[in-house]
Amino acid sequence: MKSRFLIPFLSLYLFSDPTLSEKRHHDAHIHGVAELNIVIENDSVLIEFESPAINLIGFEHKPRTDAQQLELHNALALLNDVDIIASFEKGECRAAETHISGPFDDDDQEESEHGEPEEHSEFHATYTLSCQNASTIDSVRTQLFDRFPGFEAIRVRWIGSKGQGTALLNNQSSIFSIE
Repeated sequence: MKSRFLIPFLSLYLFSDPTLSEKRHHDAHIHGVAELNIVIENDSVLIEFESPAINLIGFEHKPRTDAQQLELHNALALLNDVDIIASFEKGECRAAETHISGPFDDDDQEESEHGEPEEHSEFHATYTLSCQNASTIDSVRTQLFDRFPGFEAIRVRWIGSKGQGTALLNNQSSIFSIE
């Protein structure tokens, strides 16, 4: 019974802190850098991924050409594959739920001080995975650097039965241990 409430509690702690979400929403993001949060508990894994659009599609405005529209379409297709975001050698996990929101999902773009649309667009994705044995997960790998050349670093925060930790991933280091 106790563990059934741990994932929602930890999710609120990591992902829904009003101060963090407000700060992320209003501060300029850093091009080349993304955030990856992972909660592992019992046989469930919750993953949250947030990235400036420029890292994934090379621009932050609404697509203006057919080539840009294709870049957006391809990025959304790749983001639907959770294994590109995070994959595990152990644990035998399968996506149970995926939610991707792109920067151009609605027409509500904030305006700058000069009345022009802000062009600090972001992708946000959440994944819920069901695992056969999540307690055996000991490392996580991302393919984001292989698939999207716009990434320089990915800041990771994780929490699970083995503790909690952080990692900074880059082109040379796209795997981190959960110990």
